[in-house]
Formats: sequence, structure tokens, C-alpha cells
Amino acid sequence: MRENPLFTKRGFPAKKNNIKTNMKILLTNDDGYQSTGLMLLAKSLVEEGHEVYVVAPDGQRSAFSHSANIYKDITFKRLDEYCGAKSAYISSGTPADCVKFAASATDAKFDLLVSGPNNGENYGDCILYSGTVAAAEEGVLWGIPSVALSRVGFGGAFQSTVDYLTENVELLHELCPKNGLININVPDLPMSKIKGVKVVPQCESRLFDDYFEKKSDEVWFATGNRIDVEHKESDVGVVDDGYISVTPLTVLRTDCASIDALKKRLQK
Repeated sequence: MRENPLFTKRGFPAKKNNIKTNMKILLTNDDGYQSTGLMLLAKSLVEEGHEVYVVAPDGQRSAFSHSANIYKDITFKRLDEYCGAKSAYISSGTPADCVKFAASATDAKFDLLVSGPNNGENYGDCILYSGTVAAAEEGVLWGIPSVALSRVGFGGAFQSTVDYLTENVELLHELCPKNGLININVPDLPMSKIKGVKVVPQCESRLFDDYFEKKSDEVWFATGNRIDVEHKESDVGVVDDGYISVTPLTVLRTDCASIDALKKRLQK
């Protein structure tokens, strides 16, 4: 295995010196505050000496993407205790609402935002629908270095995902892009079975054949199947091969490569 700065030759996450420690870390997700992964991550980061803050939805908000409430009342209930966190709120709002509240209505100045760990993949075109990734994007808009974290697969253990983030949180903070975030997907495997880490682009192919099944005259069931696509050197491909995928994402949506062609045809 090629040596990677986020992984040691022994196959365990690597600690680095001379980078920021004891950070103020904001945690959120789209699975809700009762998510096992969120609770495990909060406890783990607190045990490492970080000051943890949690603002998370009061229930499931998967696939809410970057939806936010405007000119509406949203509840934010402060919890007496949550896994050793400095403070914790649960909200009737979306993941993006949670980040907006934490950044604008609390006194904390966060060093890092971690959204997740999500219960399920957030790679390929799933990124467009993800409340987990959108919460990290919202963090970027507020000037907070941000990471989106997901455990690929459902029903398994979060421990490998939590261990990887905890061991590398300082390094990830240092490497966060200025106008973007780091998107991480961890295979649902024990750490000893994970082959390593690969920094790769987002898969360009569509991953799911979405469709609706009619249940009655007015009710349809949204479903879909995974499409078998060629995706070896992408976030989808490396996770399928047993690696952790690390993908830098930008919140700037301009297709700069198309600017000149459009100017020639459309600009007057």
C-alpha cells in the first residue's frame, strides 16, 4: 500500500505533530441527535480533549440537501447533557438550519465543523441530495473549516468511522480547502480490514435508477436500484474496493471551463 499522510503503514490512522489540538468542534448530522454514530463521535472527541458542541435535528432529515427554513419558527431545545458536550441543542429544522443557528446564535467560535457520521453513503451523485454534505457546505459559507463524514452501508458498526475521524481530526482541520469541504466515506469494515485511504474525485456516473411505484391513485412509492457503472478511480470505486475515500468538494458552482465558449456565443 502506498504511504498516505492520513494512514500509517500499519493500517491505523496517523497522528501528526505541530498542528492545532484541543479544538472547538461543532457536530451536526441529518440522521438526528439520537444517531449512534453522532453520540459515539461526540464522546470520542471529548475524550481526546476537544471542546464539543452539538446542534442536530430532532429526527431523521436524510436527503434534505441544503433546504432551509426562512421566515418560519424553528425550535432549538437545549439539552442538559449530551455525551460530554459543552452544549447541545436539538432542532425541528434542517441540518443547514442547525449550522446557521450554531454559527449565528451561539457565542462559540468553532475551529471545525464535522457533519456526521452519516448512516449510509454520501458519494457520487448522492452528494447532491445529502443533508450531511449540505450541513458541511453551510459551515463553509460561515467560514468554518468543514468535514462531511459517512459510513457506507446500513446497520453496521460506526467504530471504524469514528476512530478514523478522531485520530485525524487535527490534520483534516489543517487540510480543509478555503472555499470547500472534505467529504469522507468509510467502508463498513473493521479498521484492520480497511486497506488505506485514497484521495479521489467524485464519481461522475449516475448511481441509482430512481423510479416511482404506484400504490394507489394518488400515492406513489419512491424507490430505486444501484446501477453497475465504471467508477474505479472515484469515491465510489475506492470504497467498493475497501479504501476510505477522501474527496475535496467546492461550494463554488461555476463551470469555469465553459465561460469562454459561452461568452463567444452569448455575450454581446
